[in-house]
Amino acid sequence: MAVDSLLNLCAVCVANYADNYYRDLGTLPQSIKDKLVRIMTSQGTVTDFNISQLLHRGIQSLDLQNCKVSDLALRQVHCQQLRTILLRGCVSITSAGLEVLATSCPGLQVVDLTGCVAVTDAGLGALARSCAGLEVISLRGCTALSDTTLLELGANCRLLHSVYFSDTLVTDEGVIRLATGVCSNNLKEIQMARCRNLTDRAVTVVLTHCDNIKIFNFHGCPLITDRSREALQNLIGPDKIRQVSWTVY
Repeated sequence: MAVDSLLNLCAVCVANYADNYYRDLGTLPQSIKDKLVRIMTSQGTVTDFNISQLLHRGIQSLDLQNCKVSDLALRQVHCQQLRTILLRGCVSITSAGLEVLATSCPGLQVVDLTGCVAVTDAGLGALARSCAGLEVISLRGCTALSDTTLLELGANCRLLHSVYFSDTLVTDEGVIRLATGVCSNNLKEIQMARCRNLTDRAVTVVLTHCDNIKIFNFHGCPLITDRSREALQNLIGPDKIRQVSWTVY
């Protein structure tokens, strides 16, 4: 216990002064790097400058949502085993960085891009094509994307089961391509709240083609009417939709 505590204290010390030890970080064992990454990502001190020295090929999860990183950081993530990356609120991330990440980390399963307002269809299309095993993706507030992104996800990501694209400008056409795509039978959760361009047509196609949908949120969509509420009546209950949230205007 004392040895473990000493190791943790040393890791905290190195994490707090990581830039002073920059040249030595790359030689550390993977287990120590994992400790440093956990500490530094929670503190928001992983940067474009030090990330290459902290990562290793075997890392499986990376949470950068508290860190000020840009495309330069993503270009240094060469981790074949990476399964989860959280980039919530990383406003300096663009499609250029996302395209490199998709190529370097084809095993990604969970990607959170919430609030990444500079990411466009180009980067998300690359992600969908390179990471066919994608299971969960959050695009909340990604206002630069269009229906093309949902089309790419629907065409390439068979295992996709949870998709979040609330607060975006997608239209019915994008939702249709997603809900009728290769992931239609796997989709369990769709969050599309506050999408001002969606209508009852989007709701109907999800209810018609996504037999395993359990959580469905179209709250705050001003063009969706009482027709959608009526369509839901026979689909709420045990073994059907467990959670649904909507607003009728």
